Amino acid sequence: MSSNDRTLKVGVAGLGVVGGGVAVRLTKGGPARKLIGALVRDASQPREFPTDDVIFATSIPDFVAQELDVIVDALPDGEAGFALIEQALSQGVSIVSANKQALAGRLEQLHCVARANAAALLYAAAVGGGAPMIETVSRARAQGPIEKISAIVNGTVNFILTKLADGANFDDAVRQAQDAGFAEPDPSADLSGGDARAKLSILSYEAFGAEIDLNEVKTESLTPERAASMLKAGGVWRQISELRKNAAGLISASATFQQVDIGSVFADARYQDNALIVMTAVGEMFSACGEGAGRAPTVDSIFCDLEQLK
Repeated sequence: MSSNDRTLKVGVAGLGVVGGGVAVRLTKGGPARKLIGALVRDASQPREFPTDDVIFATSIPDFVAQELDVIVDALPDGEAGFALIEQALSQGVSIVSANKQALAGRLEQLHCVARANAAALLYAAAVGGGAPMIETVSRARAQGPIEKISAIVNGTVNFILTKLADGANFDDAVRQAQDAGFAEPDPSADLSGGDARAKLSILSYEAFGAEIDLNEVKTESLTPERAASMLKAGGVWRQISELRKNAAGLISASATFQQVDIGSVFADARYQDNALIVMTAVGEMFSACGEGAGRAPTVDSIFCDLEQLK
């Protein structure tokens, strides 16, 4: 069997909305990839996929010891995700991560561990979901220095803003985002701007080769009061995340609510959509758009990364 024909042994950490979707697709897929193990809190819970050949672990050391080729990190906790990623990479196990909180501010450190142990670290699903943001930023950077990035990176907030514009009240809009599987039971990371802050850090690394201080990112929370002020002002409002690098090489970042032009790529990004515009120093523009929240687009992005590890 050639290296291109070998079966990739995959472990999935976290079997929630995203991780469960990855596991389901792996068990329905062909011989290229096989689900070997899963990291879970409770191994006795019923699952939505056949489990006869799956080894369930409840600790990171036991999970990483399963002789896996790659681990999909779909954990909901940043610190647990970071511990898993660091240990797996140090043992030569590649990582495909959707866990932006685990990666933000730590990418240089983790890439160093990956290089030292001939492992891959991929994370397209951590930013943009079904919108190929990291790929687009990488393509733009290959053409020359990047000057500015503007983006809608949080599909949950965009969904809520669209519902508010449609006439829903704040609490109902948040509840609908939760019912649709876009917002967590505790939506504070989305509403506070924390999710956007983490994604900006990842995009900064991809665009400029340098991570930003998360505490230096200017963020604005989505509250009932802020929502009311936007509705009163009228027009189309979006949470716009921005990165800029000035002539002195200083990087600034923000995630704030801005009124956008009707007919623009950002106005046309509705509900859970994400959108990205990258401007290079010579005036070239690169863009991407797609669904930014939900199981299906995130799982699709994870499988695109897995495809690179054949």
